[in-house]
Order: sequence, then structure tokens, then C-alpha cells
Amino acid sequence: MVKREIENDTNNKNSIYYDLKEFHDRNPDTLYSYQDFEVAGRREFKIITNKIRKLQDYEKNRLASELVEHLYNYALDEEKLSSVHDYITLNPIISYYENLIKIFKDSMENNKEIFQVMNKRVNYLLKESSYSEDVKLGILLSPIFSIKNLKDILNVFSIHNEYIFYTINVYEYIGNCNNTIFEISKKSKGYGKIFCIMNLTPTTYEIKKWMIEEGSNNSVGITELLSYTMLSLDLLSYLENTKFSEDEIEIFARSFSTLLSDYSLDDIKNSTKVCNNLLEIIDDIGGGIYSLYAVVSILYSIEAIIIDEYKNKGGSSSCKLNNDYKEIVDKCKKACKKDLWHNVIANEVSNIEVESSVLISCADKTKYKFRKSEFELIIKRDYTNALLYKYAFSIGNKSIKKCAFKLGLKKLPMTEILSGQDELKIENLLYEDIAQICFFIIIKYSQYEDFKDEYKEINLRALKSPLIETRIQAAENLQRFKEEFDSLDKEAINDAISTEIVSDVRRALNSLLIKSSSKKNKKYVEVDENMHIDAHVKDVYLTSVNIAGTNYFDMSEIYNKLLEDDMVYLKRDFDNEYDKNAIEVITIEGFVMGYVPKDNNLILKNLIDKGKYLYGKIEEISEDYSVIKIQIYLSYKDVIEEITSTLSLLSGQKDDYLQ
Repeated sequence: MVKREIENDTNNKNSIYYDLKEFHDRNPDTLYSYQDFEVAGRREFKIITNKIRKLQDYEKNRLASELVEHLYNYALDEEKLSSVHDYITLNPIISYYENLIKIFKDSMENNKEIFQVMNKRVNYLLKESSYSEDVKLGILLSPIFSIKNLKDILNVFSIHNEYIFYTINVYEYIGNCNNTIFEISKKSKGYGKIFCIMNLTPTTYEIKKWMIEEGSNNSVGITELLSYTMLSLDLLSYLENTKFSEDEIEIFARSFSTLLSDYSLDDIKNSTKVCNNLLEIIDDIGGGIYSLYAVVSILYSIEAIIIDEYKNKGGSSSCKLNNDYKEIVDKCKKACKKDLWHNVIANEVSNIEVESSVLISCADKTKYKFRKSEFELIIKRDYTNALLYKYAFSIGNKSIKKCAFKLGLKKLPMTEILSGQDELKIENLLYEDIAQICFFIIIKYSQYEDFKDEYKEINLRALKSPLIETRIQAAENLQRFKEEFDSLDKEAINDAISTEIVSDVRRALNSLLIKSSSKKNKKYVEVDENMHIDAHVKDVYLTSVNIAGTNYFDMSEIYNKLLEDDMVYLKRDFDNEYDKNAIEVITIEGFVMGYVPKDNNLILKNLIDKGKYLYGKIEEISEDYSVIKIQIYLSYKDVIEEITSTLSLLSGQKDDYLQ
């Protein structure tokens, strides 16, 4: 007996439960501070929100049945605990916990002897184990047995996010614990907060108020939290039945702007009434930076709806605001013009708890102009925020542009940003790659006139960026120096060419080393509306040709501008003294690149002269732009025009009938 007690004392020193209990007793109502809130509970979160593959029912039943068998063996022989531990380490119970509870509970009902032994085993898993998966299993199975002081034990485990999912499930199993879950929710954060709110029922005004105002205030899982809090509750009723102070509307506005950053107004019930009500309250009370940001967020959300509608209608100009949204937009614009907001923004610049994006967005909509010292303060603490660079180069004055340029190049992780050519594209970047976007904005929007001393050097360095768009933009920027490159510059470009793996970028780099000739033509022709052609599924492919005469034209006009699959127009050159059948090949901007070869132009010329529309599509471009191959198509445009004309005559209207 003495030996057993000594072993228990030794185990207690490594016990997860006793470690948490010691902290809990010393720090009542405090979360366990020795945990990583960005990690603890993440596996449970990913599985219950289906962010990783969900097991099929038969897989869950198989895993649960196998674990129950291991538990039976453990009940008969305590030395078999290692097999239980090994099994749940390989097959975490979060993937099949519901099936496990059902199968295990059913099996216990038919075997009272095993039930009594298993009661002790589960108690051991709860209190003595030093392995997290063992503890999770113990918590999950605990309500099936008569565990002494179970609620006190659950209270201890509720301070750690690694176990709170299982703790909340036990409270749900016990029943009548909504107020207990609410108390845990109020002090929770990280993944633990998500688990609490997913199981919290808004039965009282106090709970609803907390869910709306504080429910989404978290570091992870914001989208999921919003769906369980603000989106699931009646915001209009809450606004209509609550008397707000300036501080209280600020809290609500912060949550509402968070909602609009993840969801559209269309996702909110009675959205127009909610917006109008909120705008009236803010107009009456005022509020702080988040009240203003809520107004700005409403504007952004309506802009996003209009853009989506515009895209869905294929760019049709008939897309207009409905009357409800127009009224809201007018109210927002009127609210943004209030003088008080400029003082609000100025007072919050030094507040590190206010996100830079909030300050920049509010300044943009209220026409607040940051002083250089203010902008410098913001960018120093948030130098990887792409919105700051966008603001600096699109709205900021010269001093702010210089601040963004110099601080960006000083603070951004340039070793990582210039780690070597790769095939990264902006559309495929992850959030962790945000520094690449910041650098791309610097390269794209900084002007030579503002940064004469650094401009060439930084663009030469940018040729080693993993981001394709950055390298192409840098090559385009360097065109202005191509006649001034020294031997070191040319060496850097040749080095970039030798390691470049993307053909478009390699062609852009080669163009930097091509000698310009003043003897070559730069010919532009007028492109009128009748020459515009849209590709159609019924267009007919005719032939492929290499453009003739490219050596007579200054192709630097199209360096880095013309790419494969781009459309080019075909235009008759009636004044050509060398070829009466001449057909010019021109860009959509009107630059003449050359001609359709004489051997191929007679039939094509006849088609054009008879009113047919022909166009080309770039098939291939050589690295020095000397050879450009195009595919020539017979357009369906003339058929569309004939149909449109006929329908117009029949209807007596001038509407356009498209395809």
C-alpha cells in the first residue's frame, strides 16, 4: 500500500490535471497562461469545422469499436493502458468522438462488473495521466460514470484550450449548464472561445448582448464566430431595443465592421434596415474610430456588391444601385464629411490597439491627410500591411511616398523577398507571403522622379524576386535605363536571364539588352470603334503566319506589353506603295508591328474588302521580339451586326442585341 501511494505521488508531479489545478487554485477565474492560444485546440477546430477531410461513418464506427476493445482490455488489465495510449495517439478521438460515446455507453450498459472497474480507469485517465490524448479520452467518457466532484474537475480543465472542447461536450451531456458555458465563454479566447460559443444558447438578453458585442473579438476563427453570433441573432431588434452610450455604440460598431469584413450585407437579415438604424445612432451619438469604421465598412460592402453585380452582368453599364442602397450610400457619405472624424483619427494614430487598416480606410473616406510623422508612426509598427503602401503611393504626398519607400526597403524581409526567381503569382500567394505584395507595390507604383538615386538599383535587385509580377514590372521600369546600362548592370541582367524559368519574364529581360535604333519606324494608326472585335465561340480559325517586316519597326513599343493569347487587329493599308494587298498587323492601341506576309494576304485581303472582320491572336513571340507568330481568325462580328440590324428594324428600337 505504501509503495502504491508513493507511485501516485510521483505521478501527480507529472499529472496534467494537478498541474492545471495548482494554477487554477492560485489564479481563480484565469485562463492557463502557459498555453499557446494560437495552437491549443486547433486540431479539434479543424475537424469540427470540416477544414480537413471528414471520416466516413463506417470509418468512425470502425475506429470507435477498435478503441472500445482496447478499453475493455485495459479494464481487465491496467498494464494495457499503453495500448490505449498508442491507439489514440495514432487515431485521435476528435475524429470519431460521437460514435465512441454511443458505442462505449451501449457496451457498458450490459456489463456492470466492467462498468465498476472502468469507473476507476477513467478516473485515472482524468487525474493521473500526463498525456493529453489520454486526458481528452478521460474527459469525454467521464459523464458515463460516477466521477466524484466531476464539475469541479471540469472547471479545472476549462482553463486550457486543449481540453475545453471535451469539457463543453461533457457539460452538454450533463444538461442545464448553459449559464456555466456562458461564464467560461466570457473569459475564453483562442479556439476555446469558438468551442464555447458553438454550444452557447442565447437564452437571455445578457447572453445576446455579449455574443453580439464580444463574441467575435478573438484571434482565430472569426468567420465561424460571426456565423454563430452576429449572423444568427436579430441585429435589427437589438439596435431598436437598446439605448446606446458613446462607448457602447463603439463596441457594437467594432463588431459590426468585423462582420462586414467577412460577410456581405446580403448575408445579414434586414440588412438595409440594420444599416439605416446604425447610421442614425452614430449620427446622433457620434462615437469613436470604430463608429466611423462601421460607416466606412458599409460603404465598402455596398461597393463590393456593385462590383460583383457588374461582373455578373459582363460589364453592362445597366448595373445601378437600388434605391435602398443609394439612400444608405448617401447617409454614409454625409456622415464621413463630419469634421469631428478628423480629430478622432488624429487621436488614434498612436493607439497600437487600433489596426492600421482601420486608420487608413477611415482617412481615405474622410479625406483626412496624414502628416509624414503620423504615417511613419503607423508604418513602423505595421510595415507588412500592403494597404499602407497602396495608400502611400496612390494618395500620399511626396514625403509619405518616400517614407513608405525607405522604411519598406529597410524593414521588409528583403532576403526572403529577393530569394530567387520562382513561379509565384499574386493570385496564388498565401497570407504568409504578404511581404511580397508590399514589395510589388513599391516596385509598381514608385516613380523614378521621386527616387532617382535608388530607382535603378532596386529594380535590378527586384529581378530576383520569386513573384512573377514583380520581375515583369521591374523589367518594364528598367526600360528607361537601357541606353545607360554599364557593364555591371548588364551582368546583373544576364545573370537574371540565365536563371529565369518563366518565358514571359525572360523575354522582358532580353528586351533590356536589345539595342534601340533611331532608324526604325514607330508607326501608329487610329483604332476606331468599328475595328473593335470581341472573340466569339463561332469565330473560324483560318491560318497561322509569322508577321513580316518586324525588323523595320521599333519593337520596343511592345516590350513587356504584348503577350501570348493577346488579340491584334488586321487593317488594310491602301496607301502601301510596295504591296496593293497589304494588311497591317496592329496592337489594340494602334501600334503597327508589321504585315501579313505577301504569300498569305490575297484571300485575306478579299475577305476584309468584302466587309468581313479578321483578327489575330498572338501564338508565339521570340525572346528578342524579331519573330511574332499569330493565328488569324474570321470573326463572327459581321453576322452579329446583321442580326442586330434586322432585329432593330423589326422592333423599331435601337437596342443592341448581343450574340
